[in-house]
Amino acid sequence: MTSTLGKVANRAFCRACGADDLEAFYEVASIPSQTCVLLDTADDAAAYPTGGIELAFCKTCGFIQNTAFDQNKVDYSQPTEESQAFSPEFQRFAANLASTLIERHRLEDKVVLEIGCGKGDFLSLLAERGIGEGIGIDPGYLPNRQVDGAKLSFMKDWYGPDDVHLTADLVLTRHLLEHVPNVAEFTGWLLDSTAATPGGALFTEVPDTRRVLREGAFWDVYYEHCSYFTVGSLARMLRSAGLHIEHLELAYNGQYLLADGIPGETGPPDPIEEPVDELAADVAGFATHAAQQVEEWRTRIDDLVGRGDQVAVWGGGSKAVAFLAAVATGAPGVTVVDINPHKQGKFLPGSAIEVEPPQVLVVKEPQLVVPMNPIYEGEIRSDLTAMGLDTEVVSL
Repeated sequence: MTSTLGKVANRAFCRACGADDLEAFYEVASIPSQTCVLLDTADDAAAYPTGGIELAFCKTCGFIQNTAFDQNKVDYSQPTEESQAFSPEFQRFAANLASTLIERHRLEDKVVLEIGCGKGDFLSLLAERGIGEGIGIDPGYLPNRQVDGAKLSFMKDWYGPDDVHLTADLVLTRHLLEHVPNVAEFTGWLLDSTAATPGGALFTEVPDTRRVLREGAFWDVYYEHCSYFTVGSLARMLRSAGLHIEHLELAYNGQYLLADGIPGETGPPDPIEEPVDELAADVAGFATHAAQQVEEWRTRIDDLVGRGDQVAVWGGGSKAVAFLAAVATGAPGVTVVDINPHKQGKFLPGSAIEVEPPQVLVVKEPQLVVPMNPIYEGEIRSDLTAMGLDTEVVSL
């Protein structure tokens, strides 16, 4: 099957609600077109293809999209590494979420379909906790990473309109919809899959864009993320698709949006949904705030590297690629480390910096360590202490 994610010809309409009331507010001329790709050489990383970002805000529903997105620049079937499962903090979050979903939807001995399952980590957690069967579909799935073979089956493929016969007691997507350009259409397919099982439910998890806007978090704007949701815009799109939302919340220290429900008659807005005009104020200030953040971080890093000091970026994923693309004017003096062994020895697209194990910091003795996600700062500080390092730690 070929990808069905890129069949959107008209950039002038909102891909969530169809309105033509779009307002551009943020641009990046060039950024690596994929951030989690595994590259074996610095030359491949330096020459990696790029794309542009032109974020536009829908003044009707609040949805934000990259109107410059071209699906042909993204290939999720090539070797990638998106998993956060090596972090103890993330493991706790995922384990608690798995238990919550099993209890909420009474999934003992039931069937779960995960669309965009990645390497199968979350389905494995669900299998350990008692689901009867798990089905995963993802073009980037790797068989050697799957854990519980007895209950799980996987398809290394795209999900599209020809797959709505795939169904389960719970259909779930985690960090998938932000990668989908034709997002309303795609959500309709998800609802069709869900409705094919009597009593079936749908769960989705996406990053919270309102936090990104308020923090000026330029490091959370990537080329692959062509669709950006807030609580309100996500809920409005899900209701429009025909989902009765039963649970809607912010999670993971306010970084993620979680929503689930059942197909059927939709209900009223949830109290936590922000109105579109309130979101507009956050949108209006983002470009200026992001530019300030870029300048502050660039100055800090340039000053340290310029006097011969070392800076360590902790986390070799999407945030690091976006962060370094904006602020690192030169690779010498900047080290990138990650606890994920599958990332170590690979090179980040754009900056072409090799991802190394954290233990190299014992030798490099950086003056500054920058965790790419503040939620991991505690475990990073513990690791630094265990290595005998007393260095400044400043999270994004």
